[in-house]
Amino acid sequence: MNSEKLIDYGKRWALLALGMFVAASGISLITQTHLGTTPISSLPYTITGLTGLTFGTTTFIVNVVFFVIEWLLLKKRGVFHAFMCFQVPVVFVFSAFIDFTMTPAAAVMPSGYIPRFIVSFLGNAILALGIVQIHSRTIVQPGEGIVLAESVFFRHPFGTMKVVNDWSLVIIACIVALIFTGGIIGVREGTFVSALCVGLFAKQFLKLWPMPKAPEPRVAEEKAMA
Repeated sequence: MNSEKLIDYGKRWALLALGMFVAASGISLITQTHLGTTPISSLPYTITGLTGLTFGTTTFIVNVVFFVIEWLLLKKRGVFHAFMCFQVPVVFVFSAFIDFTMTPAAAVMPSGYIPRFIVSFLGNAILALGIVQIHSRTIVQPGEGIVLAESVFFRHPFGTMKVVNDWSLVIIACIVALIFTGGIIGVREGTFVSALCVGLFAKQFLKLWPMPKAPEPRVAEEKAMA
């Protein structure tokens, strides 16, 4: 690898780290409003409420489960790449960012429903910006990887499987909370706002920062979906 490629590679991983930090900050802001966390974070946050483990810890645990499912699905299709194993340390860093940003997010949280709703809305924009920056031609996280794997395995469009995956997590989170507490943890109106707004914000940001060409490990996945 020549110096130019090495510098480019370093920039892409730095962009990934920055994107993860921004996305984690958005998730923390949304969650600390107590108006509902994001759909994909609903199950980890429910487990946090039941176990007392940190939000970052449960996020990592759930994402490891995502990765195992992804590995099983892609292995059956013969398109799993060893490089994808880097998803685990990457999501470990992302989970640490969530724990790091939860306290500052709580510290700046205003009182009153309307101000908190505005913060939740702002958090969705920050999360969308982080998601766009995460696409740095390096590697996806298990939360996206499992959706790609489901798209490959079931041969359905990524967008369709993303919706199914996110709302399945919300339903599972509600069922688990109801069984163990008789109530709902972390799923409120903010969850539905997040489900709607993050994608819309991301589309607008992508107009400013078009998606770069996918790296080699994902090319095979995308070809398999064709």
